[in-house]
Amino acid sequence: MKHIKYKSKLKLSPWRKISIGSWKPKGDSSIYAFEDFNVDKALDFCKQQSISFSSFVVKALSSTINQNDRINSIIRFGNIYQREKNTIFVHTLTNEIVDDLSGVLIEEAFNKQLNQVDIELKEEIRQVKEGKEKHIKSKKSFKKIPAILSRRALNFLSFLMYSLNIHIKQLPSIKDPFGSIMLTNIGSLNLQRAFCPIAPYTRIPMVVSLGKIELKPIILKDKIVKSNMVTFGFTFDHRIMDGIHFSKFVQTFQDFFLNPKLILK
Repeated sequence: MKHIKYKSKLKLSPWRKISIGSWKPKGDSSIYAFEDFNVDKALDFCKQQSISFSSFVVKALSSTINQNDRINSIIRFGNIYQREKNTIFVHTLTNEIVDDLSGVLIEEAFNKQLNQVDIELKEEIRQVKEGKEKHIKSKKSFKKIPAILSRRALNFLSFLMYSLNIHIKQLPSIKDPFGSIMLTNIGSLNLQRAFCPIAPYTRIPMVVSLGKIELKPIILKDKIVKSNMVTFGFTFDHRIMDGIHFSKFVQTFQDFFLNPKLILK
């Protein structure tokens, strides 16, 4: 059974081949960037729609990927393949006391009603908090694996799932467990900004961190005003994206915050 459905294999330019060959997926291919967003309009919009700001961000990210589908890709055997599905993995704390982290998957959020995304995200997080998460079998299996063997186990599973594109039902991992990109809300931990690493075994092209909302002075129409600002941290795989791709991605993403009604289209 196939693990992931792909649209097609991209035709690679000479530079893209050089880029893929230059860096290993062990961290040295990562590019980091911070971007500050004015979220006044988005917060008002969320209040009007009776949804959480996190749900707005999830749909905005999914919609941005849909319009910039280059990022929704994976590298297999030196080639770039575009995914069919657009899925956001949202990191979730299972318990604030126990040292445990999980996540929920929101598929095709760009194609769903905003309130539907909000309901789904809140319900999935509730399930995790109650110990009914989808990754529970994987985590139980890793309890039995000695820590010294964890890297080998992860690399083996990654090779099966992504390189060979095989899903074996007998294995504890769910299909496509990490989605297209990851979103981690560090603002919920009272943190303003952070760069998050891309775990090599996930094969994802980007991790996005969402900082806490802070009231800051900004210059607007030659006047100093107070606005709600959020810092997004982006870590992306340079083998898949260059600055030109990231620039278009950020511009599209930011448009949803400047004109939140775009997210309803």
